[in-house]
Amino acid sequence: MSQKRDGDLTTLSMADLLALRDRVDAEIRSRRSHDDRALRDRGGMIERDGPRYVNPANSAETWSGRGRQPAWVAEALEKGATLEELEVLDDRPVHGS
Repeated sequence: MSQKRDGDLTTLSMADLLALRDRVDAEIRSRRSHDDRALRDRGGMIERDGPRYVNPANSAETWSGRGRQPAWVAEALEKGATLEELEVLDDRPVHGS
């Protein structure tokens, strides 16, 4: 996969673009997971109402973790994802900490 230094993606083939997207998505998931762990270790994660999990392929699809598991969650788990990887990061400050 060749890429100009100026970031011009127009020269990449569709296969190269898809491979690059997969690499970028994997790096984002890795960093979010690391950030989530660090936030939990500091005691910064808080309970809240609303969505707890988000579909990484479609952020409009969320799940509270209650009730029947959506198909996108089951599919992600079948592909090797973990629920922790699908969690929504809640980085609001915790009062009193």
